This record gives sequence, structure tokens and C-alpha cells, in this order.
Amino acid sequence: MGDMRRVVLLASTLGAVSCSLSRFAFTPCNTNSQCRDAFGWGHVCAEQLCQEVAPIPRCTDTFPTDLIQRIDDFQDRIVIGIQFDKGAFGTETLAAQFAIGEVMKKNGLDSRQFAIVTCTNEESSQYDNLTQDEANVMVSEYLADQVGAVAIVGPATSDRVEDAFLAVKPYGTLLMSPTATSPSLTPLDGQDASYNDPGLLWRTAPPDNLQGSELANVMRSDGVDTAVVIVQDGNYGTDLGVIFKAAFEQGGRQATLLPYESASTASLRDKIEAAEDMNVDGVLFISSEKSHTTEFLQVVADRDGSESAGHTCANPSSCIFADGGAGIYLADGGKDEEIFEDVDGVEDILDRIKGTAPGQELGPVYEVFADSFDAANSSQGLADSTAYTAYAYDAAWLVIYGAAWAHYNEVAVNGLGIARGLRYISDPGGTDVDIGPSAWNSVRAEFEAAQPINVRGASGELDYDAETGETSAPIDVWCVQTAVVGFSFGTVIDGECTSAN
Repeated sequence: MGDMRRVVLLASTLGAVSCSLSRFAFTPCNTNSQCRDAFGWGHVCAEQLCQEVAPIPRCTDTFPTDLIQRIDDFQDRIVIGIQFDKGAFGTETLAAQFAIGEVMKKNGLDSRQFAIVTCTNEESSQYDNLTQDEANVMVSEYLADQVGAVAIVGPATSDRVEDAFLAVKPYGTLLMSPTATSPSLTPLDGQDASYNDPGLLWRTAPPDNLQGSELANVMRSDGVDTAVVIVQDGNYGTDLGVIFKAAFEQGGRQATLLPYESASTASLRDKIEAAEDMNVDGVLFISSEKSHTTEFLQVVADRDGSESAGHTCANPSSCIFADGGAGIYLADGGKDEEIFEDVDGVEDILDRIKGTAPGQELGPVYEVFADSFDAANSSQGLADSTAYTAYAYDAAWLVIYGAAWAHYNEVAVNGLGIARGLRYISDPGGTDVDIGPSAWNSVRAEFEAAQPINVRGASGELDYDAETGETSAPIDVWCVQTAVVGFSFGTVIDGECTSAN
């Protein structure tokens, strides 16, 4: 009995010390998940004791703004991460934040609200010495394993989506990318989805199988018989380049692939120079890096009107970037106004440029989104400035819909529950829903009754295949025009560049 009294006394003393220090003192742990199970999201294991997660410079953009500083006050929140290169994909970041902000204004999910932690994966000494690929993995793990986000919207490029997914999959976090289009991502999370195993990698953008074929059709229609393809080595560029080549070479045409190393500017310049000396009718440039497309177009703009501007072609008569040379073709990675704004003299080569990108249905859902988004961001045409603004908006709303399903029908609002909910958003027999705040109450009512819905997004129809979890979309052929301020994208109809407005 004496020993027992000493144990009780010791326990009481430790309890008093624990309360005086913090509620985490003497709470042993081995993993972050143990601390989240005990105290909720935003709790981590450090030196085998639980504590609150610390903010990091790449992820200080939160809503509420003091989310990380007052974790205990927001424990009822459903935390969603957003991660892009905010320098290159700032518009997509804003669109995802905008969607989550809309549902917050509609009082969230019954008594539960949402919260956002936004991170950037850009390479910048402002934050640290990480490369962009290293930063991409680091912020993904921070959101999944330390913050405890149930889902992440982003990142942008296919290679980084693969790396991010492999980093967060062990933590059960769902990844929803609005921009990654490589077909090689499809088998990464299995091609035979089910309710029990719905997969944790989702995207609103369709795979590139159709885009590669459409690029070939466009170039054939323009009379291109020989082409060179400067292609970024990696999931996106390599896959799309191979699909294009196979489609283009049907009928005896010839395409030469010139892959360049993604991380090497010297490799990119070498391939551009090699292409310049090839006697071809068309040049296709495929890259997910906006700075690379800018550099390529700058070369074309510099050569336009002067075949010897800074470069002497081995065969001057076939200097393909000179005025009157080969047609210039871009894929979806090139459809961004900032790219054209950064190229000096690009106005002189716009008539030579065409591109493809997943189509955007310019119907009422998109118009409501674009009007409200542009008004909130005080910039005309912002929703139209990239190929994937509407896809990012839809991606965030789909995560919200998945969370709603999980809230009413699953054990927990987590990655698995959200993924299961996504299997109930594109049922032709379900209630038709236009993505946006006006349909939120209807979605909640249907999901509370365990009934499916059939969504139409700002980007168009979102019809997901029940087995692969992939969606599809028509491919648009785009062109570029000068605008009162900057540039705008039009659609190629009967060979002519027609304004999208």
C-alpha cells in the first residue's frame, strides 16, 4: 500500500506539473498521427512528445489568418491544403482559395467550417535553399503529416503531382490537381477503383490522350508534313510528345522529338538551336514550365524579320524561326497570358501561333464564376488568363463536396472519406448540380440523404469514370490576340482566330 500511495502521489505531482507546463507535457508519441489522434489537426510529435505544429515560411498564407497561431480555437475546422508555385500559378491558387471562401460564406458544413493553408513550392532563397522539386515534396509532407490537411489542391505539373502524391499517400491525404494531364498518372493510383479503394489521386483536368491527337489534326490541317517537337523530358512532355508523334505520322508524315532536360537551361537552348537548323514545316513546343515557353517564344520573336538576328543558320534558306518560317504550335502549358506579356516583340509572331488545351464550356456556370472571381480580384479577364483557372475552382469545390459526403456518410472527414464521396458526384441519375455557392444547400441535402448528384463545373461537364477515376473534356484550339491591355485568347474556327468574348 505504501508503494501504491507513492505512485498515486507521483502521478498527481506529474499531473500538476503537466498542467502548469502545457497540456502536451509528458504526452509521449512516436508519430505525428498519434498527436493528431489525441489533440486534433495541427499537432506533431517532437522529441517523442506532442506539441503544436510550427508555421513555416512557405505556408504562412492561411485562412483564418491566425489559424496556425490559434490551433486550439479552430479544432472543429476541416483543413484543406493548397500548394502551387504561386509565382507561376498564382491565378490557379486564387481560384482554389476563392471556392473555399465561397463555402465559408455559406456557413460551411453544418456546425463545421473549413480552413485553408496555402503553400508555395517555388524555388526562392526568400524561403530556403531547396530546389523546386524538393520544395514540392517538403510542403506536401508538411500539409499532410504535420498540419493534418485532409486533402491538397495542387500541385500544377504532372511530375510534381507524382512526387507529391507519393509523399502524401502514406498519410491518407487526398491529392486533387486541376492541371496535371499526363496519362502516366492514371495507373499510379490504380485503374480499378471501387468504394472500398477509391484512390487518393484525383484531377479535374483530363489526361492528354485526346490533346496529342488534336495537335496532330491541327498541324495536318495547316498543311504541316514535317515537324520538330521540342519537348520537356518528364511525365507531361514526354507522354504528350509520344502521343502526338504517333498520331501525326499516320499517313507518311514525319515528326522528330528533341527532348531537353527539365532542370537544364543549357539543354533547352541546345534543342532550340538544333531545331532552328531543321528543314520542317512546323515546330511544336511542349513544356509545363512557363519560363521555358517564354524563352522559346523569345527566340522566335527575335528571329522574326531577320534570319541572322543573333544566330546564323547552317542553312539560311530553312531558318525556321525567321519571318515566313515554320508554324509555331504550343500545348496547354503555353496558354497563359503572363507568358506572352514577358516576350518582347511577341505581337509580330502571334499570327504564327496556335495551341491546344482542354476545352472550357463558356456557359452559365463559367460565366457566374468568372464574373464573381474577376470582381473579387479587381482585374478584368483574370479568369480567362490561364487554361486552368476554372479547373482549379472546380477542384476545390469537388474536395468540398467529397468532405460533405464524408461528413454525412463516412466514419470521418479524411482523404478516404472524401475520395468515396467523389464517386457520388457524377451519377447521371443524380440531381443535377451546377458547381458554386448557390447549389451548396442542395448538395448537402442530397448527401445527407445518401443520394448521388451529377455536377457540371465552371470548366464544363465533370464525368468521372467509375473505374479509373479520370474525367474527359473536349480539346479547344486556341490562338492569341492583342487586347486593350495585354493579350487575350481566342478560338480557332475555320482557320481564323475568333475572339472568345
